[in-house]
Amino acid sequence: MLAAAEPDSTAVVRSVSTAVTLNAGSTRNLDTYLSPIRYQGAHIGVAYEHLRATRFRPQSWVNQVNTTFGYDNIDNLVGNNTMHFLLLDIDWLMQHRWRNVGVENLDIFFGPRLAFQGGINYNPRNSNNVCSPQIYLNVGATAMASYRFKVGKLPVTARYQPSIPVVGCYYLPDYDQSFYEIYLGNYRNAVNFGWWANRFDMDNLICADLHFGASALRIGYRNSFTTIWKNNISVNRCVHSFVLGVSRETIRFNPRKGYNQKARIISATY
Repeated sequence: MLAAAEPDSTAVVRSVSTAVTLNAGSTRNLDTYLSPIRYQGAHIGVAYEHLRATRFRPQSWVNQVNTTFGYDNIDNLVGNNTMHFLLLDIDWLMQHRWRNVGVENLDIFFGPRLAFQGGINYNPRNSNNVCSPQIYLNVGATAMASYRFKVGKLPVTARYQPSIPVVGCYYLPDYDQSFYEIYLGNYRNAVNFGWWANRFDMDNLICADLHFGASALRIGYRNSFTTIWKNNISVNRCVHSFVLGVSRETIRFNPRKGYNQKARIISATY
């Protein structure tokens, strides 16, 4: 049996909140580099979230890492062609936390966001340009509102979190710039500076965690959209998806040192 650590009322233990969710819904996509026609269809994705109070000032700052992998299976309006869209999102966020804002158990978060998107849009019908790479590195902002309440005896944590890129760089060739030209070294205008005048992205998550002990059932809704107008190309993508998954709160400690029973536990969400 492990011996308990020496009591220390000033010690802090930062619990870790993780969640794995399945996102399923619909999407409407337009990428005029591949086709002048708007496509629509099904979207499915898997997301992972990691939340933890920071080492410095853990009562006031929270780290968050989000990873999402999504797939769109989309058809044109007449149903005679299908495109396939794959996208990986990796986000790192740091947020300042204000507790009990206005009412008890309502916490507000705000801070910077660093994100990477990488993927590809594939149109098997095209003979020349069959795909459109999606590469985007950006910095932006995120905010979150978290409210804790009970339904009967069941604890619930409701959240809303929007995230918005502000500036970044992304890959987008000219309208008539083929892959063969790029292969020969013509990278003209292929790498672009992104800001709200030529690209606007936003992600919105609304969810509720129904806590059953250390684990919780997460249900919610996610909306994300991208709008690009650059190099005579228009790109629009709007996704609506239902969110279902499991979240869990855990505590990490060194088994050789034991666990300090009098340490203060600081959660990222309550």
